[in-house]
Amino acid sequence: MVSRVPADPVSSLDRGKIERRRQILDAAKQVFADAGYHGASINAIIERAQIARGTFYLYFESKAAVFDSILDEAMAQLRSRIHRIEVEDPTAAPPQVQLRNQVVATLGYVVGDRALAELLLQSAHAPEAEATERLDQFYGEVRRLIVRALEQGAAIGLVRKCQPELVAGALLGMVRGVIEVMMLHPEPDASSPGPRYTVEDVVNEVIGVGLRGVLATER
Repeated sequence: MVSRVPADPVSSLDRGKIERRRQILDAAKQVFADAGYHGASINAIIERAQIARGTFYLYFESKAAVFDSILDEAMAQLRSRIHRIEVEDPTAAPPQVQLRNQVVATLGYVVGDRALAELLLQSAHAPEAEATERLDQFYGEVRRLIVRALEQGAAIGLVRKCQPELVAGALLGMVRGVIEVMMLHPEPDASSPGPRYTVEDVVNEVIGVGLRGVLATER
Protein backbone atom coordinates (compact mmCIF):
# COMPACT_ATOMS: atom_id res chain seq x y z
CA MET A 1 0.00 0.00 0.00
CA VAL A 2 1.34 3.39 -0.95
CA SER A 3 1.08 5.90 1.87
CA ARG A 4 -0.13 9.31 0.91
CA VAL A 5 1.22 12.52 2.32
CA PRO A 6 -1.64 14.86 3.30
CA ALA A 7 -1.96 17.73 0.88
CA ASP A 8 -0.72 21.09 2.07
CA PRO A 9 -3.89 23.14 2.69
CA VAL A 10 -2.01 26.27 1.58
CA SER A 11 -0.97 26.07 -2.06
CA SER A 12 2.34 27.46 -3.24
CA LEU A 13 0.41 30.22 -5.03
CA ASP A 14 -1.46 31.18 -1.87
CA ARG A 15 1.75 31.02 0.13
CA GLY A 16 3.40 33.34 -2.37
CA LYS A 17 0.56 35.83 -2.00
CA ILE A 18 0.81 35.70 1.78
CA GLU A 19 4.57 36.28 1.64
CA ARG A 20 4.22 39.15 -0.82
CA ARG A 21 1.58 40.83 1.34
CA ARG A 22 3.87 40.37 4.34
CA GLN A 23 6.71 41.94 2.36
CA ILE A 24 4.60 45.01 1.59
CA LEU A 25 3.38 45.35 5.19
CA ASP A 26 6.89 45.12 6.60
CA ALA A 27 8.18 47.70 4.14
CA ALA A 28 5.25 50.04 4.80
CA LYS A 29 5.67 49.72 8.57
CA GLN A 30 9.27 50.84 8.31
CA VAL A 31 8.41 53.72 5.97
CA PHE A 32 5.68 54.96 8.34
CA ALA A 33 8.07 54.64 11.29
CA ASP A 34 10.81 56.59 9.51
CA ALA A 35 8.76 59.28 7.77
CA GLY A 36 5.51 59.42 9.73
CA TYR A 37 2.13 59.00 8.08
CA HIS A 38 2.26 62.41 6.42
CA GLY A 39 5.76 61.91 5.03
CA ALA A 40 5.20 58.35 3.87
CA SER A 41 4.29 57.70 0.24
CA ILE A 42 3.30 54.73 -1.85
CA ASN A 43 6.44 55.30 -3.93
CA ALA A 44 8.60 54.94 -0.81
CA ILE A 45 6.79 51.75 0.19
CA ILE A 46 7.21 50.31 -3.31
CA GLU A 47 10.90 51.13 -3.34
CA ARG A 48 11.52 49.62 0.07
CA ALA A 49 9.54 46.48 -0.76
CA GLN A 50 11.25 46.27 -4.16
CA ILE A 51 8.04 45.59 -6.03
CA ALA A 52 6.23 47.07 -9.01
CA ARG A 53 3.52 49.68 -8.47
CA GLY A 54 0.93 47.31 -9.92
CA THR A 55 1.88 44.67 -7.38
CA PHE A 56 1.19 47.09 -4.52
CA TYR A 57 -2.31 47.77 -5.82
CA LEU A 58 -3.06 44.06 -6.06
CA TYR A 59 -2.98 44.02 -2.26
CA PHE A 60 -3.81 47.55 -1.08
CA GLU A 61 -5.81 50.34 -2.67
CA SER A 62 -4.12 53.21 -0.85
CA LYS A 63 -1.63 54.33 1.78
CA ALA A 64 -4.48 54.46 4.28
CA ALA A 65 -5.42 50.84 3.53
CA VAL A 66 -1.95 49.50 4.26
CA PHE A 67 -1.74 51.66 7.41
CA ASP A 68 -5.06 50.19 8.60
CA SER A 69 -3.83 46.67 7.89
CA ILE A 70 -0.73 47.23 10.02
CA LEU A 71 -2.85 48.39 12.96
CA ASP A 72 -5.39 45.58 12.48
CA GLU A 73 -2.60 43.01 12.57
CA ALA A 74 -1.08 44.61 15.67
CA MET A 75 -4.44 44.50 17.44
CA ALA A 76 -4.90 40.83 16.53
CA GLN A 77 -1.46 40.06 17.94
CA LEU A 78 -2.20 41.93 21.18
CA ARG A 79 -5.53 40.13 21.59
CA SER A 80 -3.79 36.78 21.16
CA ARG A 81 -1.51 37.60 24.10
CA ILE A 82 -4.20 38.70 26.54
CA HIS A 83 -6.23 35.87 28.08
CA ARG A 84 -8.65 35.34 30.92
CA ILE A 85 -6.78 34.54 34.13
CA GLU A 86 -7.34 30.86 34.96
CA VAL A 87 -8.20 30.32 38.63
CA GLU A 88 -10.05 26.99 38.58
CA ASP A 89 -7.42 24.86 36.87
CA PRO A 90 -5.19 23.41 39.65
CA THR A 91 -2.35 22.99 37.16
CA ALA A 92 -2.38 26.67 36.16
CA ALA A 93 0.25 29.08 37.43
CA PRO A 94 -0.76 31.49 40.25
CA PRO A 95 -2.90 34.39 38.96
CA GLN A 96 -0.16 36.99 39.50
CA VAL A 97 2.27 34.85 37.49
CA GLN A 98 -0.25 34.50 34.68
CA LEU A 99 -0.80 38.25 34.72
CA ARG A 100 2.91 38.97 34.64
CA ASN A 101 3.46 36.55 31.77
CA GLN A 102 0.79 38.31 29.74
CA VAL A 103 2.34 41.72 30.38
CA VAL A 104 5.75 40.36 29.35
CA ALA A 105 4.32 38.84 26.15
CA THR A 106 2.43 42.01 25.23
CA LEU A 107 5.27 44.46 25.83
CA GLY A 108 7.75 42.06 24.29
CA TYR A 109 5.73 41.94 21.09
CA VAL A 110 5.52 45.73 20.76
CA VAL A 111 9.10 46.65 21.63
CA GLY A 112 10.40 43.64 19.71
CA ASP A 113 9.10 45.28 16.55
CA ARG A 114 10.79 48.68 16.67
CA ALA A 115 9.09 49.97 13.53
CA LEU A 116 5.67 49.12 14.97
CA ALA A 117 6.51 50.75 18.31
CA GLU A 118 7.64 53.95 16.59
CA LEU A 119 4.50 53.98 14.46
CA LEU A 120 2.28 53.56 17.52
CA LEU A 121 3.98 56.49 19.27
CA GLN A 122 3.13 58.89 16.44
CA SER A 123 -0.47 59.62 17.45
CA ALA A 124 0.47 62.67 19.50
CA HIS A 125 2.06 64.43 16.54
CA ALA A 126 0.46 62.93 13.41
CA PRO A 127 -0.48 65.96 11.26
CA GLU A 128 -3.09 64.15 9.19
CA ALA A 129 -6.54 63.70 10.70
CA GLU A 130 -7.09 60.24 9.21
CA ALA A 131 -3.90 58.87 10.80
CA THR A 132 -4.68 60.44 14.16
CA GLU A 133 -8.23 59.10 14.09
CA ARG A 134 -7.11 55.58 13.19
CA LEU A 135 -4.44 55.53 15.92
CA ASP A 136 -6.98 56.88 18.42
CA GLN A 137 -9.32 54.02 17.44
CA PHE A 138 -6.48 51.55 17.97
CA TYR A 139 -5.75 52.88 21.45
CA GLY A 140 -9.46 52.90 22.21
CA GLU A 141 -9.55 49.18 21.47
CA VAL A 142 -6.49 48.61 23.66
CA ARG A 143 -8.11 50.57 26.48
CA ARG A 144 -11.24 48.41 26.20
CA LEU A 145 -9.07 45.30 26.45
CA ILE A 146 -7.56 46.66 29.67
CA VAL A 147 -11.01 47.57 31.04
CA ARG A 148 -12.23 44.04 30.38
CA ALA A 149 -9.13 42.58 32.04
CA LEU A 150 -9.66 44.78 35.11
CA GLU A 151 -13.32 43.77 35.36
CA GLN A 152 -12.42 40.10 35.07
CA GLY A 153 -9.67 40.56 37.65
CA ALA A 154 -12.12 42.16 40.08
CA ALA A 155 -14.58 39.31 39.53
CA ILE A 156 -12.00 36.73 40.70
CA GLY A 157 -10.66 38.89 43.53
CA LEU A 158 -7.30 39.59 41.92
CA VAL A 159 -8.01 43.29 41.39
CA ARG A 160 -9.49 45.68 43.92
CA LYS A 161 -12.72 47.51 43.17
CA CYS A 162 -11.93 50.52 41.03
CA GLN A 163 -13.23 52.64 38.18
CA PRO A 164 -12.00 50.51 35.25
CA GLU A 165 -12.14 53.26 32.61
CA LEU A 166 -10.00 55.63 34.68
CA VAL A 167 -7.53 52.95 35.72
CA ALA A 168 -7.29 51.62 32.17
CA GLY A 169 -6.50 55.10 30.90
CA ALA A 170 -3.78 55.52 33.51
CA LEU A 171 -2.24 52.13 32.78
CA LEU A 172 -2.32 52.71 29.02
CA GLY A 173 -0.62 56.08 29.43
CA MET A 174 2.09 54.51 31.55
CA VAL A 175 2.66 51.69 29.07
CA ARG A 176 2.97 54.16 26.19
CA GLY A 177 5.48 56.09 28.26
CA VAL A 178 7.67 53.09 29.02
CA ILE A 179 7.57 51.98 25.38
CA GLU A 180 8.88 55.41 24.42
CA VAL A 181 11.68 55.08 26.99
CA MET A 182 12.58 51.66 25.62
CA MET A 183 12.79 53.09 22.11
CA LEU A 184 15.30 55.63 23.42
CA HIS A 185 17.16 53.03 25.49
CA PRO A 186 16.93 49.61 23.82
CA GLU A 187 18.05 46.36 25.41
CA PRO A 188 21.64 46.08 26.67
CA ASP A 189 24.31 46.26 24.00
CA ALA A 190 27.97 46.36 24.95
CA SER A 191 28.77 48.42 21.86
CA SER A 192 26.40 51.25 22.83
CA PRO A 193 26.88 53.42 25.93
CA GLY A 194 24.09 54.66 28.16
CA PRO A 195 21.23 53.03 30.08
CA ARG A 196 19.52 49.98 28.62
CA TYR A 197 16.25 48.42 29.72
CA THR A 198 15.06 44.87 29.11
CA VAL A 199 11.40 43.90 28.83
CA GLU A 200 11.80 42.25 32.23
CA ASP A 201 13.01 45.55 33.73
CA VAL A 202 10.05 47.40 32.31
CA VAL A 203 7.49 44.80 33.39
CA ASN A 204 8.87 44.87 36.94
CA GLU A 205 8.35 48.63 37.06
CA VAL A 206 4.91 48.53 35.42
CA ILE A 207 3.75 45.97 37.98
CA GLY A 208 5.47 47.76 40.83
CA VAL A 209 4.13 51.22 40.01
CA GLY A 210 0.81 50.48 38.34
CA LEU A 211 -0.60 47.03 38.88
CA ARG A 212 0.14 46.80 42.60
CA GLY A 213 -2.00 49.88 42.95
CA VAL A 214 -5.02 47.87 41.77
CA LEU A 215 -4.28 44.38 43.08
CA ALA A 216 -6.51 43.39 45.96
CA THR A 217 -4.02 41.34 48.02
CA GLU A 218 -0.91 39.27 47.52
CA ARG A 219 -2.01 35.91 46.14
